[in-house]
Amino acid sequence: VAKAKALLAEAGHPDGFDTQLFAMNTDPNPRIAQAIQQDLAAVGIKASIQSLAQANVIAAGGDKAGAPMIWSGGMAWIADFPDPSNFYGPILGCAGAVPGGWNWSWYCNKDLDAKAAEADSIVDPAKSGERARMWSAIYGKIMEDAPWVPVFNEQRFTMKSPRMGGADNLYVDPVHIPINYDYVYVTDVQ
Repeated sequence: VAKAKALLAEAGHPDGFDTQLFAMNTDPNPRIAQAIQQDLAAVGIKASIQSLAQANVIAAGGDKAGAPMIWSGGMAWIADFPDPSNFYGPILGCAGAVPGGWNWSWYCNKDLDAKAAEADSIVDPAKSGERARMWSAIYGKIMEDAPWVPVFNEQRFTMKSPRMGGADNLYVDPVHIPINYDYVYVTDVQ
């Protein structure tokens, strides 16, 4: 708390400031937003919560003057393919920092965009280590610039009982879209 207050003072806000925190209005998001609100209040930031339907939060995020802060948890932005480029373009790259875009921090670093394009151009599997190092450096720079405040990094565990039937790969993410519950079943119905 003391370090956060010192950084706020250094940034010209010795007494904190007032702002708005937008969050989707379905549980548990309003409760998470309240916890964030309490943490912010401890350092002098008074955030009023705007608990809205998901579409309204998305619309506010896509308007540069629309939402100064967004708790985006639960908005279905997941790593839908296992590659470091997955998040960069739409939510951190300059191309996403446009009205209606998903780069809600409006972060744009043209040097990193060029490095991201260079990293993405590496398609030779023998150079995958080089590509991974480039992406690691890109994300390291983004963390230095701090356009986001990461709250947590989810880790999921899925277990399968011997009583359960269905292909093993369905159990990696049984709630994947389309819903795979149709293909998961119990083998010894009682």
